[in-house]
Amino acid sequence: MKQITLTSPSKINLFLEVLGRRDDGYHEICSIVVLTELCDTITLERRTSGITIRAGDPKVPSGPDNLCYRAADLLLRHSGAHGGVNIRIEKHIPIAGGMGGGSSNAAATLWGLNLLYDLGWPREELICLGSALGSDVPLFFCREAAFIRGRGERVEEMAALTPRWLVIANPGIEIPTPSVYRRLRLPLTSDKTGITMHDLFESGQEAAALSHCFNRLEDVVLEAYPSVANLKQRLLLLGASPVLVSGSGPTVFGVMREAEMAKRVAASLVESGIAAVACRTLERNPLFMTGE
Repeated sequence: MKQITLTSPSKINLFLEVLGRRDDGYHEICSIVVLTELCDTITLERRTSGITIRAGDPKVPSGPDNLCYRAADLLLRHSGAHGGVNIRIEKHIPIAGGMGGGSSNAAATLWGLNLLYDLGWPREELICLGSALGSDVPLFFCREAAFIRGRGERVEEMAALTPRWLVIANPGIEIPTPSVYRRLRLPLTSDKTGITMHDLFESGQEAAALSHCFNRLEDVVLEAYPSVANLKQRLLLLGASPVLVSGSGPTVFGVMREAEMAKRVAASLVESGIAAVACRTLERNPLFMTGE
C-alpha cells in the first residue's frame, strides 16, 4: 500500500465538568463526547524519507507545529520504519474551534501510518502514542461515543447516541484553550453528575440526559466573547435544544428535532454571514471503516 485516505471526524462535548487543577499543570475533567459528520479528509502517501504537509487552509501550519507532522514523526521514530510520508489535509472542521480537529487529524495520521507501513499495532498502542501528543487525541480512537476522565487520556467506550441532527456554527474567531482554563473559577465539584449522565445515556434515557447537558467552560467563553454568547442565544431562539459551546469554543452546537429544521436554521445563519452546517452525530467512528 502506497497511499491511504481517511475520514477524520469532529467531536462535541455533551457534558464537560472541570474537577480541579492537577499537580502536572493539566486540569482533571469529566466529559461525554460524541462524534459528528463534520469531518476533515487526511490523505497519506508513502515517500522514501521526510514528512511534508499540504493543506488548502493557510491557517494550517505546514511544519513541525502541525500535530499531524508530530504524529507522523513520533510513529516513524517509535516503529523504526524506514521511510517518510506526504500528508494532505482537507479541512472542514473549524480550526481552534473546540471540536478537536487537530487532535482528530493526528489520530487519523497514526491510524493511517499503522496501515500504510503494515505495522499491525493494536489500537491500544496507538492510543498510548496519541496521549503523548495531546489530551484529546486518545478519544478519537473510540469506536462510537466516549466517557472521558483524567486530563482526557482515560477513555471509556460508550454506546453511540441515537443519530441526532445538529446545527454547528462558528462565529469566526479563535479561542486558545489555555486562556479559557486560566480564567476558570472552579466551584467545589465532583464527577457524580458526569457518572449520572453516563448512566442515563447507557440505559437509553437519552432525552433525560440531553436535558442535563452542561459545559463548565461555557461561562468563561460566553462572558469573554459576546459573539459566542449571541450565537448561542440565536440558536436557542431558532428552536435548538440543548445549545452548548463545544469544548473551549468558540464553536456552538444545537440539537435539532429534525433534518429539515436543522438545514433551514443552518442556511439562515449562513445567509447572515456565520459559518454553519447541518449534520448528524455519528454512530461509528469512520476510522474503523479503514481497517482495525
